[in-house]
Amino acid sequence: EHTTTRRGPPPGPAATSAGSEPPPAVRRGLDAAGLNHRPILLAVDTDVSLDGVPALEWLVITPDHLTVAHDDNVVRSVAWPDVRDVRTAAGVGGGCLQVRLADGWIDLIRYSNALAHRFHHVSRGLSRGRDALAAGLPCDALPCDGPLDPPRCGGCGLRLADAADACPRCLQKGRILQRVAGLLAPHARSAALLCLLTLLGVVAELVPPKLQQYMVDDILSARSADTARIDFTTALLVVVLALALSRVVLSAVGMFKGRLAAAIGGGLTATLRAEMVTKLQGLSVSYYDRHQVGSMISRVAHDSEVLHGLMQQITGGFLLQIVQLVGVGAMLFWINPVLALYTLIPVPLVILGSWVFWRHVYPRYYRLWDASSKQMTTLSGMLSGIRVVKAFAQEPGERQRFHDASDHLRRWREWVEHTNAAYGAAMQVVFGLGGLIVWYVGGRDVIGGEMTLGQLIAFLAYLAMFYAPLGALSNFTTWLTSFLSGSKRVLELLDAPVLVGEPAAPTPWADVRGDIRFANVTFGYDANQPVLHDVSFEVRPGEMVGIVGRSGSGKSTLVNLLGRFHDVQEGSITVDGHDIRTIASRDLREKLGIVFQESFLFRGTIWRNLCYGRPGATIEEGLAAAQAAGAHDFICRQPLAYETLLGEHGAGLSGGEKQRLSIARTLLYDPRILVLDEATSNIDAEAERAIQDALAVLVRGRTTIAIAHRLSTLRNADRILAFDRGRLAEQGTHAELLAADGIYARLVRLQTQVSKHPSVDRLLDTGAEATAAAVPAAEPVVAGIAWLTPGRRCFVAGPLGRIDMHVGDDVEAGIFVVP
Repeated sequence: EHTTTRRGPPPGPAATSAGSEPPPAVRRGLDAAGLNHRPILLAVDTDVSLDGVPALEWLVITPDHLTVAHDDNVVRSVAWPDVRDVRTAAGVGGGCLQVRLADGWIDLIRYSNALAHRFHHVSRGLSRGRDALAAGLPCDALPCDGPLDPPRCGGCGLRLADAADACPRCLQKGRILQRVAGLLAPHARSAALLCLLTLLGVVAELVPPKLQQYMVDDILSARSADTARIDFTTALLVVVLALALSRVVLSAVGMFKGRLAAAIGGGLTATLRAEMVTKLQGLSVSYYDRHQVGSMISRVAHDSEVLHGLMQQITGGFLLQIVQLVGVGAMLFWINPVLALYTLIPVPLVILGSWVFWRHVYPRYYRLWDASSKQMTTLSGMLSGIRVVKAFAQEPGERQRFHDASDHLRRWREWVEHTNAAYGAAMQVVFGLGGLIVWYVGGRDVIGGEMTLGQLIAFLAYLAMFYAPLGALSNFTTWLTSFLSGSKRVLELLDAPVLVGEPAAPTPWADVRGDIRFANVTFGYDANQPVLHDVSFEVRPGEMVGIVGRSGSGKSTLVNLLGRFHDVQEGSITVDGHDIRTIASRDLREKLGIVFQESFLFRGTIWRNLCYGRPGATIEEGLAAAQAAGAHDFICRQPLAYETLLGEHGAGLSGGEKQRLSIARTLLYDPRILVLDEATSNIDAEAERAIQDALAVLVRGRTTIAIAHRLSTLRNADRILAFDRGRLAEQGTHAELLAADGIYARLVRLQTQVSKHPSVDRLLDTGAEATAAAVPAAEPVVAGIAWLTPGRRCFVAGPLGRIDMHVGDDVEAGIFVVP
């Protein structure tokens, strides 16, 4: 049995290699059942029995049988020729590998989620082996398309999305500092000048204590004749002027350092944020499906400040403090080497305290950030869905959720800040102890005549300058912890794998005809659970193809794949003979227009939303697009017409108006290939008619793929494709599919039955038609409200909720009661 050694929790017993031997007990069971006379193509183990009980079972695949065995007992066996199809079915906590026989699907073997990746690849291999047998070819090898176990980090065992991905858990702190230093490379000259100014500032700070020593020992403490006092006064004036000059130099250096650091830090932060936003735009849609928007906003808005904080640390933080420690330490040993040794007594305690702080507080900073991110996500979700919150009267519940998130953040913040406060207080006690030692030993030397008063004063001044940066360096661990935590989150975003990458040498796509081909396309948002299975079809240039199917059959997934929001896992999609993976994404999407089911409008004016795809469009072009889409009239009824400001997600417009504005936006974009993803869903009948009229204009002369639940939208389609459970079940014209009496025919019958039930729109439409039929053609039908007066009137209920009013021998038909 082949085993794999790895750190961390393993996904289960390791699978054997193709063609290798299963355990001896399984071999004995196969011998007893007479199934061990053929070579083994593959033997893999699972961790759950079909009853859901943890058990070690083996799937043994030979050229003629699929056999499941537990120890020396064969649990079930299926002959290859009887297998018509193979699939994996996901469930709670795991799934099943299923095979379809003549009488339907059966569960062959069960597995936990830890082994889903393995059995997904086994399923694909079995499907290819079945196809080979169906074609009369011998199945002497199982064509699995990848390793059976998912890629994992070799250091910690963490499961990775791709073998080339870097493990975020094993990202070393030194590596983080190296990456951040790389971001500083474009500003190397400015950073060098900043370091030079920092050194100059430290030298300017070292001058005053030495001047003070000279002033005390050689001027103020001198005893001489009165005639010499004029010289001492002049010397005192010179020393004071020198002190003033040093202060001026120090202030000037500080000002230039601050301005330079602000320029570098601001530029770095802006560059980093731009790089992060560019990265976010380049990531596939699946990244946004897996990550919270609030977390990404937090990384761009807050964590990107780490470089600005680094510049502040260089000018007034750890770099300045290190240079000060070296310079001041040298001055202390120059004045009195023995006394300088006493100043180092607190240093071991500072180092020990910093190590303890780093070891125990650093992991908590990431949890603090995580709590802050969750609070922002909770608030973002509440505000984004405020209409739903109010509609269901869930304000108290949302307040409680936000309170819980805030309380969780408060607890972590209190823990971190309390720890910082305790650590800072302990360091102050340590430094105070060192200062008292110097006062005692230095004072004793002055009394004993081994040290002058000026030297002691200068030494104490330098000591304050020594302990100040040393104390700041003790807090340096606090900043470094926050810095590394923020940098790590920034680098996690910048290093996120781009699943839909740009081609190295893009294929030019100039002569657009609109020929689209899906060839054996298989795709799943989770690689182990395909949504589309081996889909193949063609859309000819200028053709309108409708796509129908029940919810979850993969219709919208086709849109995502054609727009390269995701890449296919198997097969290919070509436009005009070019694989879309070889065309630059921008080039592809400039020629592809999509009207989504949910029409997203930005906060801004109607004109800005209309011209979003073509910001440089002229007024005439914009108006023509709006008129063609049937949007011009309702836009002109707005307070400021095209300059009317819309709220978030187009607040201020109805659903139908948003959709028509979205169609006008696509029409102005003028794509050669058009995709309509449920463009008439969730709107009323009147709006649907207007939108269908707008779509009729939009599809002219364009290759069009229209996905619809309402089959009336596809009345002008050249062909209709019917999907079921991710597979293309049937295709043809409306008449051909009705005659075939398949999925499409069932959908038509279902919608016909549903449409027979009265709704407000249907009642109003039917009422208008009945009234128009009852009135002579020469007489106009006046719509309005009329008061009924008591008299000889009788009301009789008719079909579909219709009420007929009898006035004598006259009958007024087509009156409807609308609640």
